[in-house]
Amino acid sequence: MPDPTDQLTTLLKTCLVLVSGRGEGSGFFIGPGLVATCAHVAGATGDRVTVEWRNSALSGTVAWASTLTGRGIAPYPDLAVVEVAVPSGGHPAVWLDDHLPAMSARLVVVGHARTYGPQVGRTSGWFAHGGDYEDMIRLTGDEVVPGMSGAPVLNAETGGVCGVTKATRRSGQPSGGVAVPVRALREIMEPAPYRRLRREHDAHHRRNRRWTSLADDLPGPAGSVGRRAERELRAILAGLPAADHDQHLTAYRAVAGELAVPPRHPLHDHGDVVSELAGLLPAEDGFPHVLAYAIDMSFGVADQSVAEALRVWARLSPQAVRDRDEVATRLAAGRTGGPDAETARRPSVLVYVRPAGQDRQRYRCELWRYDDHDDVTPIATDGPDRSLDELRRHLRARLPELARGGPDDGPRPLIELVLPHHLLDEDVDHWLEAPDRNPWSVIGQTNPVVVRELERFDEDDDRLGAWRRRWKALDGQDVGAVLTTVSCAERREHRALHAWFQLEPTLGALVLPCSPQEVPARGALEVGLHCGIPIMVWRRRGCTGRPETAHRDCPGSRLAEAVAAELRRAGREDVPERIMRLRNRAGADGHPECGHDVVLLWDDPGRRLPRPRMAPPTQGADQWVSS
Repeated sequence: MPDPTDQLTTLLKTCLVLVSGRGEGSGFFIGPGLVATCAHVAGATGDRVTVEWRNSALSGTVAWASTLTGRGIAPYPDLAVVEVAVPSGGHPAVWLDDHLPAMSARLVVVGHARTYGPQVGRTSGWFAHGGDYEDMIRLTGDEVVPGMSGAPVLNAETGGVCGVTKATRRSGQPSGGVAVPVRALREIMEPAPYRRLRREHDAHHRRNRRWTSLADDLPGPAGSVGRRAERELRAILAGLPAADHDQHLTAYRAVAGELAVPPRHPLHDHGDVVSELAGLLPAEDGFPHVLAYAIDMSFGVADQSVAEALRVWARLSPQAVRDRDEVATRLAAGRTGGPDAETARRPSVLVYVRPAGQDRQRYRCELWRYDDHDDVTPIATDGPDRSLDELRRHLRARLPELARGGPDDGPRPLIELVLPHHLLDEDVDHWLEAPDRNPWSVIGQTNPVVVRELERFDEDDDRLGAWRRRWKALDGQDVGAVLTTVSCAERREHRALHAWFQLEPTLGALVLPCSPQEVPARGALEVGLHCGIPIMVWRRRGCTGRPETAHRDCPGSRLAEAVAAELRRAGREDVPERIMRLRNRAGADGHPECGHDVVLLWDDPGRRLPRPRMAPPTQGADQWVSS
């Protein structure tokens, strides 16, 4: 029987092209009319090149390319994608393997050797990571000759093309060279065209299964879920709406953990998350990260047909009995639509603050006990009008006692603050819980504290449609998985934000990069309230999106990652408790950007003040606190 590696090498040769641009070298088809090569071969974005394939010269244009310095070895990633007209009759394409090869993998490089003319030369050998170029694959053993720059690197263990040959060895080093991982294409391509490439690439190989069938016959280890199973997972995930890098990074860290090494390249697609997770060391419990990701996504996606497909995939894909048992356990323990028991029975102290008539400098404050929509009891509803400072002093005096709850040992009450828009940043969570006895204990660390916006809270019932629909859409969802991040660089006008939210009618939870007093978050909060988004989280001192600042690891992005990780597998009713836990983590771990000063707008449209059904004012106060 022919060796699968030899057959794959033959297929690889059919995809090989000769590229003449800024230099001369190799390239290979990766999708319809798209050729991958090196930037130092093709040139800069917009440059014209000639691509020779099967004795035909095709005119091409560099569509995407990394930056060239003009001297010395080209900087990482030194990749380019050339766009050509699809030849009559079409052309083949390689199978792209985003995984980094194992240290024991045998690699095959097929390219054009300028030394020996246009004939195809083949070199293979063992490789090792390291050397001067840590982000690259070091090829050792055989010779990488001039003219092979841009050549595909076939992983003989997985059957996919894992790299692009960049350069021969440096003077004084053993034979071989270096190659750039194909995952670095994410570095040079924008998210939308990259996702389109991946969809067209995958569709091509579903129609033409010869390459993947040969890859499946290879004897090498296939990973924790198998090569075919991983392709099936990518196909399922392709049915999900596009997400940005921050959202994918949040999902990655929810599985890999906060201490996991962040991906080297941007995450443009759900499949990128799969590749990155597959390359990590196993979790402490040994459960494969890719399975954990699929299960998490099944609980977090709004499209229930995709969710069910992910759950079926998770049940069928494990190769070890132990993993199959763990999948069954995790699926059985998944979200069922109800809140944690403690959250479900937690009462609240509802603080209702509104301006006193037309005087925006004075406020009226009412205190209520809320047990459920049929059991809402007044505590104090007839106080005088107060200035803002007087209001703060009043609540600082009353809330600590109310926050301790009743005489039983039940959970401390939720603190719901219904506030005018301009007071939503009030730092009530920092107020002392027992100022006379424990000057270190603050309310936000002992009680879940949430804010709610007065105007929406007081809205007539017949105008609550969008708010109720979005809240209902969160029922049974993993809030950590469906959380949407507003970028630190957000500068869209209100009309554009409104259009965004209208396009996503089930969007129910946002993380804002900073206080709504700042530009990146102001419009998102205002439009989000109007569109009925019920859950929004921000920091009073976050990232204001200054253009001179790198935002991959700024306070805004770190908060988004921390919130998503904390809300992993949390239902909508669990969110206040989880954010309280985040505040405590921030205090304990010394990472203020991940929870200190965090504000949670948590707005259940069913928790309002049904005044016609209220208990009379003589009830409730003595049952709740001593006078």
